[in-house]
Amino acid sequence: MPSALNKVLILSATLAVLMRLVDAVPAYSSMGELSETSGEEVQDVDVKSLLNDRHKWHLMARDLHKDVKKLRDEQFENDFREAVNMTAYEGVRVSTPLLKPSDGCLSRNFSTERCLGRIYSVLTWYKENWNYIEKENLTSTLVNDIKHGTKRLLEAINSQLQLGEGQVDPIPSGPLSVRSAWTRKATVHSILFNYTNVMIDTCRAISYMSKRKGGRRGKDTKRPGHWTSDKN
Repeated sequence: MPSALNKVLILSATLAVLMRLVDAVPAYSSMGELSETSGEEVQDVDVKSLLNDRHKWHLMARDLHKDVKKLRDEQFENDFREAVNMTAYEGVRVSTPLLKPSDGCLSRNFSTERCLGRIYSVLTWYKENWNYIEKENLTSTLVNDIKHGTKRLLEAINSQLQLGEGQVDPIPSGPLSVRSAWTRKATVHSILFNYTNVMIDTCRAISYMSKRKGGRRGKDTKRPGHWTSDKN
């Protein structure tokens, strides 16, 4: 009897050890690799991967706005550092395309179709006239980053327009009058200043599109409409 009891005890201990070893072995996924991701982590990864196109556009537009504003301020410091009163340049400022309330990019009369089409047309104008900026003695990497950033944003918006969402009305792009070094500086500042304002409105509009699509509504914030740099 004692020997039989010993055998039972030994068998029980052996089974207990085997059960612990089985619990300690990591589970394998269907692909044959160790599965180290919990259910919560998988859910987090899925959420992060669901960034919609318009949110990506907003990040692109935000970076582009930052670069344009930085270049505008650099040009202002280079060319107008000695200027006492920027209002003296009002007479030679150049009108360039902007986003207007009638373009459907404000929340009170928002229209995705009209807004996207207008943004595309306006950005195309700045892309086609960027050669005025490239001729200036400005940071070349920043100038190129803005050039490529504009192209990428245009391509992203165009992909949506190709789906029938929005209508583009081309903006005539005639030569800008540059009669002297002074008017050249004013022309460049006009382009960069107005492009900065365009990107403020573009960022707001694209952000509003993504929030509106998700059932939330954004608030419009006013921006100054003055021609001079924010640093003045």
